[in-house]
Amino acid sequence: MRKIFLSIAAAMAAAPCAFAAEQAPIILDLSKATTELNFNAENGSWTGTYDDDAEAIESQCFLFMHSAIAEWKTWWGFTASNSADNKQPQNTLDHQWSNMAEGGILLNEDGTVRLDDFGAPVVSPEMPYLVAFYSPYMSARPVDMTFNDGQLYDPQSVYVNLNSYTFYSVLFGDGYARAFTDNDALTLTIHGVAADESEKTVDVSLASCSNGDLSTARGWKYVDLTSLGSVNELYFTLSTTDTGAYGANTPLYFCLDKLSVVPSESTAAPIMAADRASISYDYASKTVSISGADFAAVYDALGAKVFQTDDKAFSIAALPAGVYVVKAGNSSIKIAR
Repeated sequence: MRKIFLSIAAAMAAAPCAFAAEQAPIILDLSKATTELNFNAENGSWTGTYDDDAEAIESQCFLFMHSAIAEWKTWWGFTASNSADNKQPQNTLDHQWSNMAEGGILLNEDGTVRLDDFGAPVVSPEMPYLVAFYSPYMSARPVDMTFNDGQLYDPQSVYVNLNSYTFYSVLFGDGYARAFTDNDALTLTIHGVAADESEKTVDVSLASCSNGDLSTARGWKYVDLTSLGSVNELYFTLSTTDTGAYGANTPLYFCLDKLSVVPSESTAAPIMAADRASISYDYASKTVSISGADFAAVYDALGAKVFQTDDKAFSIAALPAGVYVVKAGNSSIKIAR
């Protein structure tokens, strides 16, 4: 994996995600991904899905966190796919990579989402998209996204969808889950985390059943995210009414494409003052470097201090997977580990 540096002192100069007056929205386009995205020819899955060393899918200013245990053939967080196969699977796990819209969303030449005559996004089997698996046993925020320049952004919108595994499980049931009946629901919650760690949320119904009528997100569903305000992190949770002794029975997958954000005006103020500490993080070596401060402290996602050090460079490789905040002097950055 190539090295990624998060630098508070240099953040205003970072392209393409530095703030600029009246800058157009940045819309997720996985054809621009800096993470190498190769796909399995048979099922469309990203070949790095079960790679222990693959920690994120990076595209433009976005870092979609990915985790895996290769020995167990287990992954969680985000992976990528270019599968357009939405048929009912015989072996469900072999079809966890597909979405019901039969492809990712196309963009116009000006970078905006391409819509058909009815206002629906135009899809193509050639366009990759993201598949997410929510596994709450693996970390506090198993489906997480941060920005690769440490800046704040205002989310504008996103498109979400069911993958075929979850869709057919909700519709017909499977070996673990029952088909949805009245009052059943599968809900996606999108959490926007602000600089002060406060949160706002948006709920999205992916499937619900009322009076015998099952409603599902079979196509790409537009979600307005403007109510989240300025954030430096988004994370996603799923809840279902079909639960048992070991938690959710419904397979907790969803698909995501064309997340749109704009740089927050709250980061437009100069942050390159000489008295501001600088913090950088190398994702490849998992090393944090600081300058302009006597010590650094690392906090977990709940705000508890994990450790403090006066070293100018230190590793966080031993920490469990999750999101951490590093503070040094009057600077801080958020790191997804």
